[in-house]
Amino acid sequence: MNNDWFDELTNGEPLLCSSIQMGVIESLLKISPISEPEKSEILSEIDTYSEDEASSVIRILKEDVVETDVRKQWKKMFN
Repeated sequence: MNNDWFDELTNGEPLLCSSIQMGVIESLLKISPISEPEKSEILSEIDTYSEDEASSVIRILKEDVVETDVRKQWKKMFN
């Protein structure tokens, strides 16, 4: 079996982030408390992110997200 199939598929370069990841990032930016310049920087670079970079941005944005559900706010406050 050819173990280099993935490298052949991607030409040895990491895959770009998917449209789903882009949508998640864009929706998280709407409710994120980060500054507007940071939001603009993320949006301007979103097309160049690899899947791993997009995953790390999503993870960071989810940590600081302002919850809209009161139950989740309560749990976050006491956990």
